[in-house]
Amino acid sequence: MRRLLVLTVLLLGMVLGGCGLVHSRADRERRYKEAIQFQARMIVDDWDNFWLAERPSYLTEWHLRQVN
Repeated sequence: MRRLLVLTVLLLGMVLGGCGLVHSRADRERRYKEAIQFQARMIVDDWDNFWLAERPSYLTEWHLRQVN
């Protein structure tokens, strides 16, 4: 019974703790900054498509992958 309780507490701690995937504040800020920059570049494409300034397309010239 005690083993079951210890195992349950450990598993619950892993689930609530994120299984050890800890990101620093700087990592989170960098990811947020990249997301905002990507959205800012895409708003220009959306604006042009709204006014039909370009041919309609679902493709984008912006890279979606992170480059480290």
